[in-house]
Amino acid sequence: MTGFVLFGGILLVLLITIIWAAIRAGEDTGASLGAAERRDAAIEALRDLELEYRTGKLGEEEYGTLRARLERTAIDARDAAARRETRGSAPEPAEPPEPPESADPPEPAASPPPCPECAARLTGGEAFCPICGIGLQPDA
Repeated sequence: MTGFVLFGGILLVLLITIIWAAIRAGEDTGASLGAAERRDAAIEALRDLELEYRTGKLGEEEYGTLRARLERTAIDARDAAARRETRGSAPEPAEPPEPPESADPPEPAASPPPCPECAARLTGGEAFCPICGIGLQPDA
């Protein structure tokens, strides 16, 4: 008797799960994405497509067709995002103002020297190299 009750409970949970999945399958998942999200999704799909082509999972004809479709989707989404951004912002001036003639060009910022041990780029002020761990002399 207990076995029948347990079997019936499991069957009921399974049935509810199947019905819930069928209802969710009818939901619109792509239309609610914004233009920027659609663009990002298309770019990610292009990366995946490239990987599948290079590993031999796709033929050249299928790859070309899918790539063209995904590129068009990414371009359309990019343009839609740009239109949305320009609608919400104030118009920009036609030309940027010219700097005065006497202004000197800005000096390039000096970057800190690389690690003496492994030549890793440093941001400055580190006590140890983040790559090799050698102790660095503080600037005097």
